[in-house]
Amino acid sequence: MKKNRILLTTITLLALSQTIQATSEGEQLFSAKCSACHTTTHPTDMNRVVAPALMGVMRHIKMNYPNKAKAVDFIKDFTLNPTKEKSICMPQKIKRFGLMPSQKGNVTEKELEIIASWMFDNFPPKDFRGMRHGSQKRKAQKQRAMKSAKNSPFLIASLPHLSKIIQKNWDNLDLSDEQQERLIKVRQETMKEVRAIKPQIKTLVEKIKTLTQNNEKIEKIMPLVQEVATLKAHATEVQLICLAKSKEILTDKQLEFLSKR
Repeated sequence: MKKNRILLTTITLLALSQTIQATSEGEQLFSAKCSACHTTTHPTDMNRVVAPALMGVMRHIKMNYPNKAKAVDFIKDFTLNPTKEKSICMPQKIKRFGLMPSQKGNVTEKELEIIASWMFDNFPPKDFRGMRHGSQKRKAQKQRAMKSAKNSPFLIASLPHLSKIIQKNWDNLDLSDEQQERLIKVRQETMKEVRAIKPQIKTLVEKIKTLTQNNEKIEKIMPLVQEVATLKAHATEVQLICLAKSKEILTDKQLEFLSKR
């Protein structure tokens, strides 16, 4: 019995030692390969930020890839072969910071495996609620709401964005693995359709503005207006379907929790 206890203790200590070593190696590799752009703490001077902070990046990654193996695979692939289509960051982040350049030659796949595993295990912190706080957060939210309404591809800009509300409260909803997978699929399908519609609307709106400024005849402009209306109606249908599907996935208790947010 005593020998068994000693053996069990030894195995436990070895496993713990390996975990600590992996964590330390992941942290060291991140510091050497990634920290020049991505901070691991909340930035104090936003004017000096050159890329999203790690806690925010990992929050979005986990919302799209809650499974660790899939998240690690995504990080490895995106780091070496980044594209806008693969990105899980909000469009405004890409607009501000640009698309991350490929890190081929700077980091190996083996190193990325260690870094990505460490990132998944340690970020974001459990108490993380977003990059902005207090009045700064409220001001930013108001500005985003005004900009969003102005550039909205929907006929009704004030419809509830349930997927965004779910996203913000992801860690507090006690979602099952099945719920997570289904919600992610609904969100990805919705975003894919809306992202395809938005540039079409933007192009038509710019054309309408130009024609109006050039005093073109109304007969030439009105068909374009009808095209914009049709596209916005379709985008609104997509949004409503997303809303309905998301509600079907959530329990009454989860919906009640979200209604108070």
